[in-house]
Amino acid sequence: MEASVSDPKKRRQHLPETATGVAGLTNCGAVTLIAVSVQTGKAVITASSSADGKFALKIGKRTSASLDSVVADYLLIATGSSKEGYSLAGQLGHSIVDTVPSLFTFKINDPDLTELSGVGPMLVTHWGLSGPVILRLSAWGARDLHSSGYKGTLIVDFTPDLHKEEVKAVLLNHKKKFVKQKMVNSSPPEFDLFKRCWKYLLNREGVAEDILWASVSSETLFSVASLLKDCSFEVTGKGQFKDEFVTAGGVPLSEISLNTMESKLKRNLFLAGEILNIDGVTGGFNFQVRDPSF
Repeated sequence: MEASVSDPKKRRQHLPETATGVAGLTNCGAVTLIAVSVQTGKAVITASSSADGKFALKIGKRTSASLDSVVADYLLIATGSSKEGYSLAGQLGHSIVDTVPSLFTFKINDPDLTELSGVGPMLVTHWGLSGPVILRLSAWGARDLHSSGYKGTLIVDFTPDLHKEEVKAVLLNHKKKFVKQKMVNSSPPEFDLFKRCWKYLLNREGVAEDILWASVSSETLFSVASLLKDCSFEVTGKGQFKDEFVTAGGVPLSEISLNTMESKLKRNLFLAGEILNIDGVTGGFNFQVRDPSF
């Protein structure tokens, strides 16, 4: 299975980069080599274990009301975040941590914000905010965000490498150097903000577009400094949940032997992938549990 290192943080993305392409890799030569029979149009309805350690499965067909019976010595449940998989794990004695969406974008109702679309850790979309930093935040706060109905206040620090007093000093120094330039056209390079973002922030503070640096009061500069360090956005919801994103929750890792992925509750029962209570940032655990070579 091919993969590429996509950024300095060593996060990896599968090639091809489409969900259907990744799914298609399950039909690669490795599957044929070990003589795996892939059956489609069927679903495992129930699973139970007997005293002799064997597993009894009831399998239903989409085109028939009848059920087939299968007895197996070993059972692997790798059903992703499907409800059916959680049900099977529960039937075999495992507990399930309540599931909630993870790795999603934030909806923000701010028409002016849409003018800031670009490339970076935080991306602006036509519905709000996205990008690696937002997806990571949604993963870390998945349960709190779920309990709040995906509503709240997001605080963004646009100058994380500078303390507030340092930001004030930069603004005062820039004013001295560029007295004859319009404030909107001259952003301090220390902030590393692209022009549209700088203009957006000044507009939020009510700074006139034609004002020169020479005419900007210290009070206004300090107000801009506060906004740069503590810019709030009202989150009104999350982006649409998609299957290619991940779910937090599932079978607790405490019930699994992580060396073998075998259940601690049932011998010869194995669980792997998103059915487990594990998720992470983009290119993180959600790929690792699917591809052990990572």
